[in-house]
Amino acid sequence: MDAQNIINSLNTVSEKLFKSIEGEVYEHIDKLINITPKIFKEQPLKNIFFQDKVNSLIIIANSLILFYIIYFVIQKIISLYNGNKSQGVYIFIIKLVIVSCLVTCSYNICEQIINLNSLFTNCIDGFVEEVTGKEPSFENLKESILSIDELVKSDTLSLDGIIKGVISFGSISILINFAIRYVTIIFSIIISPFAFASLSSELTVGIFRTWIKTLFVLLISQVVIKFVILIPLLYKDINSFTYKIILVGSVYIIYKINTFTKEIFLKITSDIPKVNIFNS
Repeated sequence: MDAQNIINSLNTVSEKLFKSIEGEVYEHIDKLINITPKIFKEQPLKNIFFQDKVNSLIIIANSLILFYIIYFVIQKIISLYNGNKSQGVYIFIIKLVIVSCLVTCSYNICEQIINLNSLFTNCIDGFVEEVTGKEPSFENLKESILSIDELVKSDTLSLDGIIKGVISFGSISILINFAIRYVTIIFSIIISPFAFASLSSELTVGIFRTWIKTLFVLLISQVVIKFVILIPLLYKDINSFTYKIILVGSVYIIYKINTFTKEIFLKITSDIPKVNIFNS
């Protein structure tokens, strides 16, 4: 009797969790996935991304260029004594002018990057909707899950119940992951002036490379997610066990989407030697 009470309690908790996820989690995930230029008009970025005011972070980033000038002067003086070749003055000035322009326009550049990614995402949405008749969103994925009678009414300790539990807890984990992604994108946008300022010297150019790679992976992941959601939406026999396995696999891939995306795109390399146009 006690064991049965425990099972009934587990079923009740599982049912409440599933209904909570059904009502709130999927909707919030959709809001966190699609990053659009509207992010600049919402808090907290709207308090930083000024249109008619001087931005303090851009001023600080531009002031850092002074340290690069001091470093260049010291390096030039040392090269007079040790005979080592150093960067030409005119090339250095041109580079600083370009970097200063990039720093000043850093937020506008980020906005255009996000806008292009958003347009690309809309194209993928149109493609998936044309193929499946549904928009690739968690709301539509939820409808597919709820249409599986065996999964909704399953016992917690049954195989279907375990699958339902994996989907439920996986969805919560996805929500947390995309909340972290959302904050990381905001942070990347905020520090963008400093990332562009790091292009002033070969010593710090690695900071920019890490920044742009991170931002690229975070943004492009929303496109990859559309293709992942496409897989269960294409499946017709939703009451089959295979479809339930596909759901579990899709939820897991979306949970690991940042790692998955990084493994796909950051392995792109080229054997062509890199050329620095600013080297004299």
